[in-house]
Amino acid sequence: MHVLIAHSCSTAREKLREKITSNAVDFACVTTSSLTETYNYAEHNNPDCVLIADALANCPEFEILASLFRIMHTGCVVMMTQDDPGSHNFTAKDTITVSAAGSAVEVCDAIRKATFVARRKHPFVQKSAPLTSDRYDPRKILLIGASTGGIDALCQVIGHFCANCPPTMIVQHTGGRYAQSLIRLLDGATEARVEAAQDGKPLCKGHIYLAPGDATHLALSISGTLRIKLLEDTLISGHRPSIDALFSSAIGYAPHVVAALLTGMGRDGAQGLLALRHAGAVTLGQDEATSVVYGMPRMAMEMGAVTQQLPIQKIGPALLQACHAKARA
Repeated sequence: MHVLIAHSCSTAREKLREKITSNAVDFACVTTSSLTETYNYAEHNNPDCVLIADALANCPEFEILASLFRIMHTGCVVMMTQDDPGSHNFTAKDTITVSAAGSAVEVCDAIRKATFVARRKHPFVQKSAPLTSDRYDPRKILLIGASTGGIDALCQVIGHFCANCPPTMIVQHTGGRYAQSLIRLLDGATEARVEAAQDGKPLCKGHIYLAPGDATHLALSISGTLRIKLLEDTLISGHRPSIDALFSSAIGYAPHVVAALLTGMGRDGAQGLLALRHAGAVTLGQDEATSVVYGMPRMAMEMGAVTQQLPIQKIGPALLQACHAKARA
């Protein structure tokens, strides 16, 4: 079995390697020291299971790593520290925990269990047939904002998008170092092309644009041809890129905008979504039942910013349906 050990401490990594291989001769162990290194290794080498320290799993960026594991059917075991084995901040599903002070047998059993569970899971994105249409209004654009739990949600939404979908701009709260990894992950979930936004580039159908990192805000330029604008500015709503920044930039084009606010903690995007709705946009929000964290969509709902609240599996089709050109009488 191919096991990846992820721990920031070199001594701890080697002790774990010795603990595992001394108990299970069929385990081949490789080690990494950071989330970036772990993501890159897992993406290209597809280990059977990843054993990761809770200090790394507690980082917000772990969400993208956990999503990759689900796509690749890779097991995941989080080692909880002896100090407080019951406390954690990670929201990732399908992870199994084991005490860092556990015996070699306990650790190896957890790895085997996680691998067994991962291999028997259904595909983490239940792909439907992409909703192709030659009737999309060429003026329509889609704007989507998401945070905690948003990577899985985005994969479900854009899984419905086809190669001629309306131009789409997305802000997902993910650390800047992982922007390219997120883009590659999302690109594999849809027939549309997912790419890093470039300042001044015109919006094209069939393309989905994400901020290239956390140094700028992603925005829309509506003077003349619709173009991408990357803004060097301070944090907005506590984030950069900010969903509020994206939504607010499109207010002047609101009658042709369809926007959605998905799962996430806090309130980023709620005020911008409200302004878009008041200006004539169609606005959607993810419902509580399917949200990992019902924070941003709850705030938007309570403010009256949401035209329609839907479960995540219905948001992709609803976004595309709202972009259909109206039949002439």
